[in-house]
Parts: sequence; structure tokens; C-alpha cells
Amino acid sequence: MLDEIHYYRERARQAAARGNYDDAILALITIAQQTQISENEYVSILRPLEAAMSKRGDARSALTVQWYLSQSERSQSERSGRGIDGGLGYDLRLLQEVPHVDRARTMAAAGDVAAAGREMEEAGLVAAAAIYREKAGQWQEARALWSRLSQVLRGPRGAGGAAPERGMRNADAYHAALAQFNLARCAKQCNDAGQARDAIVAAVRLLEEAADHFESVGQRERAFDCFQVLVQIGREGGMFENILEGYVNCIRILREDHLKYFALQYFEDALSVAKEHKEYSAAATLAREAAEYARALSLHSASTYYTTVQAELWHDVAVQQIERGGPPEIAENALLAAIVSLGELGQFVRVGALYEELSRMDLEPVRKAHYARAAGRYAGVRDEMLNAAQLPSHLRQDNHVTEVWHLDLVEWEQQGSAAEACADLLLNPALPDLIRRKALLTRLTAFAVEPVPTSGAIMSDGPSDAAATNARVRLCEQLSQLQMYAVLSPLERLFTRPERQVRVAVMTAMQSLFFKRSFVTVRAGLTDPDPAVVEHAARAVESLYFPHAFDPLARIVRESSQAPIRAAALRALAHVDSREAAEFLLGILEHGAPIDRHATLEGLKRTRGARFVELARASITSSPPDVQHALREILRARGIAA
Repeated sequence: MLDEIHYYRERARQAAARGNYDDAILALITIAQQTQISENEYVSILRPLEAAMSKRGDARSALTVQWYLSQSERSQSERSGRGIDGGLGYDLRLLQEVPHVDRARTMAAAGDVAAAGREMEEAGLVAAAAIYREKAGQWQEARALWSRLSQVLRGPRGAGGAAPERGMRNADAYHAALAQFNLARCAKQCNDAGQARDAIVAAVRLLEEAADHFESVGQRERAFDCFQVLVQIGREGGMFENILEGYVNCIRILREDHLKYFALQYFEDALSVAKEHKEYSAAATLAREAAEYARALSLHSASTYYTTVQAELWHDVAVQQIERGGPPEIAENALLAAIVSLGELGQFVRVGALYEELSRMDLEPVRKAHYARAAGRYAGVRDEMLNAAQLPSHLRQDNHVTEVWHLDLVEWEQQGSAAEACADLLLNPALPDLIRRKALLTRLTAFAVEPVPTSGAIMSDGPSDAAATNARVRLCEQLSQLQMYAVLSPLERLFTRPERQVRVAVMTAMQSLFFKRSFVTVRAGLTDPDPAVVEHAARAVESLYFPHAFDPLARIVRESSQAPIRAAALRALAHVDSREAAEFLLGILEHGAPIDRHATLEGLKRTRGARFVELARASITSSPPDVQHALREILRARGIAA
């Protein structure tokens, strides 16, 4: 490998010495594809590459390489940051030759976010400018920008040429909601309570509208984003009803997608917030549902823990009602609910204490006497041992809230630009060097097919000759290698191209992008008029199996009229090891068309998931003879005795 690096580097040096910078750049980019080499070796390739690009007059490409080099220098502590033209390695001359958006990114990387905001505003990128203004603490300027964007999204012609707000597209409703939320945040910082309140009301209504639409078209992950924003709106505005609505729906979606540990973590977060707001009745209800859910997952210690929490919260409800002077019957019912919870756990000493507490309440004498007798029956009893624990740390996952109110508006504003999406990845120091290197190379490819951005303009389609088509195919390949959520928007835009090769390349790229959103483009590919695109889309369907892919895969089976497409989805479902997928496939074996039953049978014979085996063993004796035969065939293929 080192010999190869030295060869191409020397070849590039000789070409540059002759003034042939095109050949020099080609040689260096060829070896730069070896993204696994050490950082020192990689930098030794990029330095002459940046020099050749600068001498050729390709300012955007040269500056892009400088971004990587500067990040490398910073991470290795080779220089101290002294400004744009100092230790961070940026060439001021290049900055005068690149678009405003590139200058903005460079200034932000250098730490001057206020200047970055001004440059983004010059570029016509209002959302990005507002975010930089927020980071600079310039809340009045940010508020003005969010207000302007809100008017664009809700005005007489919204984004994408939508009609006024009442008839706007649901994607526009989502982006309008995010803009309203950002406006409310900034108005609050500017002590404008009236504007903040009005913006919050608009944001909540638009979020609910967008969430309904996303769920109706099977994009639950986008609905989840809506509800996460709703939680954040409630947190920042102190409105518990919004927090509760957001959390309840987030939990519902996580449960439907079988993300069980995430769901339990969201239960705990919701419980914590409810207790902070002293909404003990809502918290107790959440604890009961968490206990039932954990029990269904056979997480018995967690179920016990949530049941004890439920009992404590019902007691808190009773105390709260008494302190508020509420009807004693409400406190009575709360204590009885606590008794039921503790009784389930065998905590009889505490049950007796609660009955004693009931006997002292301001109730009818008959009921007080009844509770006193009940308390007496628990004299001298013992509590059963409890095995109660929260969700273990090794099962917990990072569920921090992503700032979609910023990120999704930036994505919308970038209009599917691969160059801009890759710039975000390249300049993110938290990402591994491997990802940032691939983002660098992908951005350089994107420059060949994406026009230079101009202020506030809709991104044009760019060149359409054979060389551009080949570059777009290569771009699809490079985007797929990044395997990041951020590449989906550029691929979605590329799929709108008329060239068959490009649309096929997009479908090929989707095979390695395991996100529910990938199915949006894949489903479009399944209905493409070109059979080659449909064929590659079906291959993507068969490749996209992961725990929460059940819903989009099952939807394809139910809706597609083409047997090969249904077969691809069924084979993918055979790899989804969940109870829901197992029951769906068993239903196909029992009631599906012969061709679907065959695809299901062959798919299940080649997988190793345990859920279907459990279901097969439980239902084999009660199944029709032909289904029994199929189940035995599947079990034998897996080496399991029927």
C-alpha cells in the first residue's frame, strides 16, 4: 500500500510540475480512495491535492480539502487556532472565490458563528442563518429570520409551491411547525410572551396535522419526530399536556416498532417529568402501563419495580387530594388502587397500613368501619420478598432528543444537495476519520453534477450529458458507502432524475441504508415505469430487514400486485425476528396465495430467528394439514425436531 501511495504521489508531483493539474488531481484522488490508511499518510495525499486544486482555480474543491486538513491539524494539536488565516489552515484568498455558503461554513469552523450567520443570510439560507444567530446569542436577529421563514412556509405559496396553510402539503405543515417552534423559542429569549404563545399554539396544531399524515402513509418514524418536538414544546413552555401527549405517542410508536428498551426508557422519562409537575395521577397510569409492558416482555424485575412505583404514586395522589381539600372519595379511590398494586406484589404489611389510613379518613362511618376490620386482618403478616429493579444499564441505549427542529429545516433548505449534506459530515469533528474522508470524496464528486449555489435560488438539475450521468452513478455509490441518515435526502433527489442508470444506482444504494425512511424511495422505485428500476427496488426490499422494518415490509406485501415484489418482502420479513413478523408469516402460510406461501416457506427455511420457531411449535397441532406439513418442513430445514 505504501508503495502505491508513493507511486501516485510522485506521478502527481511530476504532472503538477508540467502544469498538468488535471492529471495530478486525478492521481491523488485515485489513491485518496484508500480511506483506511493512517492519518499521516492520508494528509500527505491531501496536501498536494489541495495545492493542485488551488492552482487549477477550483476554489470550492481546494477549500473542501482544507476543511479536512484543518480538522486533522486541530485534532492532532499541531497548531493552535488563531483565526481563519492563522492556525486553522484556511486560505483567505480562496474564501473570496467561493459561494457564501462555503464562507459561512469556514467561519463557523473557525469559531466565528456570528459571521457565519451573516454569510448564510447572504446565501439565502434563512434556517441555517437563524441557527448560527442563535449560537451567537443574537436572539433578536434569529427571531426575525424564523419569522421570515414562517411566513414563507405558511404564506400564500408555501414551500414547493403549496397552497395557503389550510391546504398546505403535510410535509410543509411539519416544516412550518418547526419554524413556529423556533420562533417561539427566540421570542421567549426576547421576552415577547405574546408572540411565543401564538407561535406555540400554531406549532402544536401543525405538528398534530403532520403526525396524522405521516402515520397514515406508514412513515411512523417521521410521526415520532413530530411527537418528540411536541415533548420539547411542553418542556420549554411548561405545558404538561403537550409533554404527556408527546411521550404517550412516542411510546406507542416505539412499542409498535418493537424497540422495547427504548420504549421503557421513554416510560421512565415520562414518569420523571410527570412527577416533576406533580401530575401524580398521570404518572401512576404511566407506571401501570410500564409494568404491564415489562411483564409482557418477561422483564419481571422491571415490572415489579414499576408496580411499586405505581403504588407510591397512587398514595401521592391521595395525599395531594387531601391537602387540596378535594372530595375524600377521590383520595379513597387512589388508596384503593395503591392497595391493589401492593397486593399483587404480596406487600401485605403496607396493604394493612393503607387500610388503617383509609379507616381514619373523613368517610361514611360504615366504610370507615369496613376499612378498620380489613386493617385488622393484616395484623402480624409479612411482606413477600421483592425482586424489583429498573431497566438494567446494559439494556439502556442513548435516547437523547435530536434537535430535529433545526436539523430537519436545514435538510429541507439544502434541497437534497449531496455537496451540502457531505459538508455537514465532513465538518463534524465527532464523526470518525473514515466517515469524514468518505464525505470529502463524495462532496468532490457532487461538485461535478450540482451547480454552484446562488442566493435563495431553487437548486437546478445540473448537467445531463453522459459524463454527468456517470458522475451521478458514482455519487450514488459513494453516498451509500457513508451509511448515514444524512445521505437519504440527496438520494431521494437523485431518484427524481430521468436517467435509468441513476435511478438504478439509487435503488442499489438503498440496499445498504437500514433506515425506515429508505422505504419511501424504495416504494417509489417499485412503481417506476422502468422494469430495471423495479427489479433493483425489489432487491433493495429483500435487503432491508431490521427489527423495526416490519411495518413497511408488511405494507408492501399487502399492497403490491406483483408476486416477485411480494416475494422479496416476504423473504425479508423472514429475517425479522419478532412476534409480529412471525404471526404475519404464519398467516401467509395459512391463507396466502400459493406463490406467496412458497416464498414464505423458502424464506423461513433459510433464516435462524427464534420467534417463528416458538410460534410454529405452539400452533403446529392446531393448524390445517397443509400448514402442519409446511411448518415441519421449516423446522427440519433448521435442524429442529418437529
